[in-house]
Amino acid sequence: MATTQLDESRRTAALALWRYGHDYLKAAQTLCESHSIACTESQAPFLLAAQGIEFALKSFLRTRGVTPEELNARIAHSLTEALREALARDLLAPPEAVVHAINCIAPHHRNDQFRYFTEGHDGIPKLATLLGAGTWILGQIAATVVADYFAFHGDASETSSDDMLRRMRADLHFTTSKVPALQ
Repeated sequence: MATTQLDESRRTAALALWRYGHDYLKAAQTLCESHSIACTESQAPFLLAAQGIEFALKSFLRTRGVTPEELNARIAHSLTEALREALARDLLAPPEAVVHAINCIAPHHRNDQFRYFTEGHDGIPKLATLLGAGTWILGQIAATVVADYFAFHGDASETSSDDMLRRMRADLHFTTSKVPALQ
């Protein structure tokens, strides 16, 4: 039982959620790079990007003490509620493009399912704003996530903390180097 609780606490830790968010955003990006799939043929890139943004916001909220149970009960899959809660807990105010991207995809990223989303019928998805929104959040919270990890799950040393943050930022830089900058 204790092992299961330890596994669950690591799986729902801010660092794990940060990594999930980054992985989902990279997956959405890879799908769009590798395949020219029209919006009408697949919603996967949009779903992956929305899920990446959700995990990024929830990662920040975990650093602020919001429990997994509270995330499930109060926020569930609501991107607007997650953003509102993160801002109330001192997330740096995002650029207007980030807020716009979240507000654009939020009605489609629902608790019961992902609702059909298009950027012009038959068009190839342009996920730059969604990917930019997710990577902006991940970049803003990386240091906080590392501090949270070492406070609750790791043996803190300045070297190990700095090394983890450097690796996370390098991974994120590689992803963001393929995403146009948000204005």
